[in-house]
Amino acid sequence: MRIAVCENSAAAAEQLRVWIEQYCRLYHVPAVLECFPAPADFSAHRGRFDIAYLCSGGHTGFYLARQLRERDPECQIILVDDTQEFAIRGMRLHCIDFILRPVEFRHIVRSMDLALRRRS
Repeated sequence: MRIAVCENSAAAAEQLRVWIEQYCRLYHVPAVLECFPAPADFSAHRGRFDIAYLCSGGHTGFYLARQLRERDPECQIILVDDTQEFAIRGMRLHCIDFILRPVEFRHIVRSMDLALRRRS
């Protein structure tokens, strides 16, 4: 399973990576994580992902989700933002979850569970 994390903050990206890897170890999910420090890096990447955490926030995060949905309709997208403003827009793109910051491990568990169930 390939998982992408697009997060502007290096500290937040590292915390997400640690939690996702912890989830994968706990639930025996083989996964390869790829972190993108900037939206432009993620946009330029043409590989496929099974799950993508898009944490750029605001219009940028929504734009990334829309781009990804157009190029890969099967990817399970999770939006992460500071406000609820883009939660409904994310659902229109068939994002499987929306995490309102601050992110906690329990949010990762919920979003990973949802993503894995949808892939089954």
